[in-house]
Amino acid sequence: AFDKGPVERVGAILNISPQITRDDVLAGLEAEDAGFAAEVRKAIFTYVHIATRISPRDVPKILRVTDQAALVAAMAWSAGKPDLEPSTDFILANISQRMAQGIREEVAARGKVKDKEAEEAMNQIISAIRQLEGSGELVMIQPEEDG
Repeated sequence: AFDKGPVERVGAILNISPQITRDDVLAGLEAEDAGFAAEVRKAIFTYVHIATRISPRDVPKILRVTDQAALVAAMAWSAGKPDLEPSTDFILANISQRMAQGIREEVAARGKVKDKEAEEAMNQIISAIRQLEGSGELVMIQPEEDG
């Protein structure tokens, strides 16, 4: 009935869930089945994972298929958030200096971003990455096995 296993299905659901929901579900899974929870964590790919799971050479491809308003909203919201800033910095470091400066200026001018808008913006970026991965234009770096 399903073309993907339970780990991938739960991961896909959590990819598009708000962070608080994702954290709550993962905590519940951890309490019930730590092994399954660990596998689901590997299957999840969110904005936080961009810096560690995307190759620097793929960043321009991502920006070509991502709505710039969504990118700016996500980056503005991530400012000052230690878990999200590395992904923003990674994106800006792997595009031309001129383009990065333009985006930084837009982020500075953007002002406060509501949580819901930020979640939607980050989901748009992740959807663009998944689209590129699905078409074979991008290969994600897989997380390393523990131990």
